Amino acid sequence: MRRLTTTAAVLALLATVAPACAAEGAFAYDEATGKFGFSQNEPSAKAAEDAAVKGCTADKCKVVFRFGPKECGAIAMTEDGKIWGGAKRPRREAAELAALQNCQKRTSGQCKIRGAECNK
Repeated sequence: MRRLTTTAAVLALLATVAPACAAEGAFAYDEATGKFGFSQNEPSAKAAEDAAVKGCTADKCKVVFRFGPKECGAIAMTEDGKIWGGAKRPRREAAELAALQNCQKRTSGQCKIRGAECNK
């Protein structure tokens, strides 16, 4: 009986700790201004979205993509910020490369990495 109670207590403790370990991230973008914001290692997808929009500092920022635990996200843009490409991958370098490729598909101009973050 004692062993069952201990196991139940450990499982209950793990259930309460799991949400605190969540790592969510997001990128927000405003098409009119080219401004962007991002977040990483937030406790929930909603918190990640809210932080990314807040970091964007433009009135019409919208979340354009999200990345989860143990993922990296990157965004690349043209100099004026009007064309962008984003990506999420398991490693930062891979996310950056994919974001650059996604941006370059949409323009003949030069794209540059503007932000890249990884979650725990």
